[in-house]
Amino acid sequence: MDANRALKSLRDIDGVYGSFLLNAAGDPVARDLPAVFDDHTLSESGVRISRLWEVAAEGGAPEYTMLEFAEYCLFLRGVGSGCLCVVVPPQVNVLALRLAAKWVARNFENGSPQAVPPRAS
Repeated sequence: MDANRALKSLRDIDGVYGSFLLNAAGDPVARDLPAVFDDHTLSESGVRISRLWEVAAEGGAPEYTMLEFAEYCLFLRGVGSGCLCVVVPPQVNVLALRLAAKWVARNFENGSPQAVPPRAS
């Protein structure tokens, strides 16, 4: 299974808008997002998200964290030295999302999916 298909499987959770994977430097290495999330914005956001995950994981990495914004939330889960990011509505089924994200993260950590570079704009 390739990385994009692994990320696309998260859309089976009701309400998931899309997801992406960042490496330790905050660079996107795979994505399944609507076109409104362009590569430039994702690249700029990736560095900030990576820093936020570092702060959240400072005392020992949590299983996940949820950042809440006005219209959506960003679910973050560590994957190796990187971070899996899932854009969801506030009322998402967190239990289902946690389980699905755990499966996707395990696939990335085991090296199963091959990361596909982000699409060029």
